[in-house]
Amino acid sequence: MRESEVSYTVEAIFNTPENESPWRYLRGLYKGDTPSFVHNPEISSVCLKVLSSNSKNTFALSLLLDLLCHGFQPTEEFKIAIQDLRTSNSDRSDLNLATTVCSVLEGVDPMRSNYWSWCKSNILA
Repeated sequence: MRESEVSYTVEAIFNTPENESPWRYLRGLYKGDTPSFVHNPEISSVCLKVLSSNSKNTFALSLLLDLLCHGFQPTEEFKIAIQDLRTSNSDRSDLNLATTVCSVLEGVDPMRSNYWSWCKSNILA
């Protein structure tokens, strides 16, 4: 049953990627089942596809950060996509993909920049 809900939610995300609701619903479908969340290729794929068309989509970046923090092992395609998001030369020395995503989120989501900075500091700790 979850597979059909995930497919429906992914379709909703593709239709309106700037709508936060399907992103949250997608997370909720995996509440209490982090390994399935992290290892479902459909979830990481939706992040990559949305970011390829809109690199500043905070919901895709946030979901990607969740995946990375819970053990997602990105493919080379993901690594390149994340590296391409870096905004300054100072970010170039940062090899940790999760902190790179936090840095990007600090820039594209100014209302929550302090939160993303805090997240980055927790990753580094």
